[in-house]
Amino acid sequence: MYLTEKEIMSQHEALHKTYGYIWEKREEIREFFGDGAKKVNVMGCGSSYMIAKSGQRMFASCENGSANAIAGGDYLTNPEYYKNMVKGSIIISLSRSGRTTEMVRAIRHMKETTDCKVISLSMIKENDLIPYADMNLTMEWGYDESVCQTRTVTNLYLAVAMLYAICTGDDRLLSSLKRAVEQNETYKEEYRSVCKAIAEKEWGDVVVLADGAVVGIAEEGALAFTEISMIPGHCFNILDYRHGPMVLNKEGTLTIMLIQPGARELQKAMAEDVRSHNGVLITVSDEKEGPGNPDAHICIGDIGDYIAWGIPFINIIQMTAYEKAILKGTNPDAPTGLDAYITL
Repeated sequence: MYLTEKEIMSQHEALHKTYGYIWEKREEIREFFGDGAKKVNVMGCGSSYMIAKSGQRMFASCENGSANAIAGGDYLTNPEYYKNMVKGSIIISLSRSGRTTEMVRAIRHMKETTDCKVISLSMIKENDLIPYADMNLTMEWGYDESVCQTRTVTNLYLAVAMLYAICTGDDRLLSSLKRAVEQNETYKEEYRSVCKAIAEKEWGDVVVLADGAVVGIAEEGALAFTEISMIPGHCFNILDYRHGPMVLNKEGTLTIMLIQPGARELQKAMAEDVRSHNGVLITVSDEKEGPGNPDAHICIGDIGDYIAWGIPFINIIQMTAYEKAILKGTNPDAPTGLDAYITL
């Protein structure tokens, strides 16, 4: 068994631990974020930067608050540009290893030059970000030994969503996230054969379509195809896909579309447009059937809040990317030219 397969299929164990860990620290987290408006910057590199984009969309929805997603390397090359953005803010630092050079140098510079507060989320107990963190959350059970992140990103997404739910008092979201975690093992087992059947179809590039706070982890899903199965993956907002990129959708393109609640007719029309390009269409939603006569439809069940859908959605993508890699004869654990974390 490849490490990637093990980390995908056992990640429900880590998710249970992460939920319990963050839940136990909820009072400390509430105190850290405080009351009133929030100025939040969510940071990461590569996969964790994509999760940061989901975090940004969550915190940006806070009343009288503001939020940004910043790539560690972007800050490192132009810290003066971000000075006012960082000043007086809460920095949520996301990292698998806590050792990626861009993140460590960026966070260190922020702490040395501004009055920001840093909460660090990582997967290694002893790491280089801890000295600069005002609050440190390490979830070593979520660490991926394989180069490509699967279990790690799902746990980072859960942790960020819980931070958001706790600091905003969103008990509905917390309950939805808990249901997504509790159903995770059964869900993966139910749909793994569907993912394998999708992988067996003829396609050589992938488009992932999603909206709202899920778009960041959806972008990570597109990256999973690029890294794990060495097939180009791209991510777009659903309706925005029509504005140019859709011209490349063709026979041989796999499109995975997350149909969110509301505006079903608009999303149905989009699915039908994609279907007309003669590629492979997969739809995912909380309903039994998908729009656009898809090649496969995946029902995530009664989870609740849309943000929580990001967990089963990324699982479908991860399993499909893994199965495609196996069919291609690609080693999913160690793609050529890719390192687990970057040292400058």
